[in-house]
Amino acid sequence: MKFTWGHGIFVVIVLGVSGFLSLVYITTNERIDMVTDEYYPKELKYQEQIAKEINYNALGDRIRIESQDQLEIYFPRLTDNANNITGTVHLYRPSDKRLDIETDLKLDSAFCMRFDKSELRSGKYQLIIEWETEGKAYLSKLPVYID
Repeated sequence: MKFTWGHGIFVVIVLGVSGFLSLVYITTNERIDMVTDEYYPKELKYQEQIAKEINYNALGDRIRIESQDQLEIYFPRLTDNANNITGTVHLYRPSDKRLDIETDLKLDSAFCMRFDKSELRSGKYQLIIEWETEGKAYLSKLPVYID
């Protein structure tokens, strides 16, 4: 049997269709996570978030992050007692919503909050901290890389 133009065209069509079908299969199984499920209500409160970020940017001290055995988040000492600082900490994982961690702010006497690295997968997180002390609200967004 001889290989002719008709055979070549048939092979090209079969390879093209199988490639197209494999791309359709791969794209339908890809996870696409929204940043938030409640997009519209959060958008209405966006001006409040801007005001909180302005408050944070006006501070002399910043939140400091250290990452050795644990992920340690050190807060500025704006008050005498660490219990006067309340809020939430959200470790947002852009690539997979299932790896997000959201918890209430619990500081020790050194104004530090710790996360065990075994709870976190390696990669990039966005650390979003919404906190309040002495009647003033703050919002900080910091990138965190876990290795």
